[in-house]
Amino acid sequence: MTGQKPADLLDRTRGLLFGAAVGDALGWPQEQRSGIVGGQASRTTAPALAFRPWLRWAGSQYTRYRDPVAAGEYSDDTQLLLATARACLRGDDWRTWLTEVELPAWPLYQRGGGRAVLSACRSWQAGARPWEGQRTKAGAYFNAGANGVAMRIAPHAVHTLTDSSPEQLMSRVVADGVLTHGHPRALLGAAVYALAIRHTLRQQDAGEYGDVVLAVADMPQWRDPVLARGALPEGWSAAFTDATGGSFEAAWTDTAREMDELLATARSSLERAALADDGQTLAALGCFDKQRNGAGTVSAAAACYLAARSSVRPTMGLLRAAFLDSADTDTLASMTAALLGALHGTDWIAPLIREVQDDACLSRTAAALIEPLPAADSTEKESPEVQQAQWLSSLAEDGSTERFVDGRAVTQVRHYNLDSKSQDVTRFALTLDDGQSLYVDRAVKRGGPPALVRQEPPAAPAATVTRMAIHVRDLAETRKFYGEVLGLPVQDRGPVLYVTPWLALLEMSGPLDTPTAGPLQFTVQTSDPARITAMVEKYNVPVTPRGPRDIPGSLRVIDPDGHEVLVWPVDGRPTS
Repeated sequence: MTGQKPADLLDRTRGLLFGAAVGDALGWPQEQRSGIVGGQASRTTAPALAFRPWLRWAGSQYTRYRDPVAAGEYSDDTQLLLATARACLRGDDWRTWLTEVELPAWPLYQRGGGRAVLSACRSWQAGARPWEGQRTKAGAYFNAGANGVAMRIAPHAVHTLTDSSPEQLMSRVVADGVLTHGHPRALLGAAVYALAIRHTLRQQDAGEYGDVVLAVADMPQWRDPVLARGALPEGWSAAFTDATGGSFEAAWTDTAREMDELLATARSSLERAALADDGQTLAALGCFDKQRNGAGTVSAAAACYLAARSSVRPTMGLLRAAFLDSADTDTLASMTAALLGALHGTDWIAPLIREVQDDACLSRTAAALIEPLPAADSTEKESPEVQQAQWLSSLAEDGSTERFVDGRAVTQVRHYNLDSKSQDVTRFALTLDDGQSLYVDRAVKRGGPPALVRQEPPAAPAATVTRMAIHVRDLAETRKFYGEVLGLPVQDRGPVLYVTPWLALLEMSGPLDTPTAGPLQFTVQTSDPARITAMVEKYNVPVTPRGPRDIPGSLRVIDPDGHEVLVWPVDGRPTS
């Protein structure tokens, strides 16, 4: 420690946690995979230091429902940050607490969680380590290099600030990170970010321009594969080699080289000072590349850059991160604002602190992280599967519960219905004794038994259909139907007409008297159903009355080859 006064450390710690939550809540609606109702038109908005209420699609493809997000509510980033903080407060048992309590419980109340963390949590629910077992699942785990570790890791830096060396902090980060992610990009990115948090909290003053980027770039700890390997669980490295065909040390060294390049890009931009172009720099870092903008390394480098760039004007860094187009805005804004909060405390975001979700919980957690540890709880715990099954059953039957599955007391339960066309969805809004609020959504499929609605993306497929080709009688007629009538951006490529990047139409060279597959059915979604209706009438396109009529603007038409096309407005819910 560098002689900071306790009051200053507390304010900086509160600044870190509140910055993370505020950035998360401010950037979540703009995030590229937020599921916001209305799509890009609703996502795009002018930058402002004000929260907004919004609607998102939750559930899976076949259990979709509208999830109302109140102004200031946060996503999975802050949920996992608080879960990590509670684990840190368990002392030497922090890892056991994460794997037996926090991670198994989180899917019950998660909002917007990523595939890698959800998959790992399901493994811990079943009492299995995610890097073992079925080969395909282990392979997906070792390919998980996203920022799900970096976004939650800051409490380790806070809690070990006065008695931990950088090497010890890095070991904790790796030991935590492998619980959900297996690729060095996730682990090394989290290590760089945690070391940046530690450095910032130990600063006596606001520091110099670009300080945090220069500091982490000079730190040797995150480059050391031997130090990282020393934190791995027994058998993990062998499982890594079995799944990837390479050594962990080599993969770590390659990733460290990538991280060096990212930090060099950030450093080069910072050296240009007022002449620096943030948009170009963030693009060079990969923040707008959907294939890698969620990587742990990219997020860590971008957050450090934005925090260093806006160290004297922190609100500008927050706004820049939260309102980027085509970026992982909730996580980037959360990580950036956490660094800025660790540097400046809470004054710069004071108006938003009063409006962000669970402000009392965040404040108490900050104080607990820098206080002496409480005595360890040696109470026997049931297995997560048994405990959750009993708890969910009680909640569904009684509509109330005294404790959440992690043992925290529940002080209030409210329940209300959410909007869904295919099921009855009930939201149980829980307030816990530490001030955190959780939402647990349960659905009753009409005609079926109650089931927990999983707000998660589908598992990654082992194979993907890249093109479907259909033979047609007259390519010119087909082009007129799909291009002029339906308004689709068709593309001619020689004898092939592409209606979408994966749907190709080929003209038959001979007679097509007996279709091999019979009539097919397509669905076309449109923002201008009135125009299509007018074109259908103009060209006398056959219309079939079959199907629901409760969606204004929807209709079923027949294409030149007898295939049925369902036309739906953007807010419709197509059903066969």
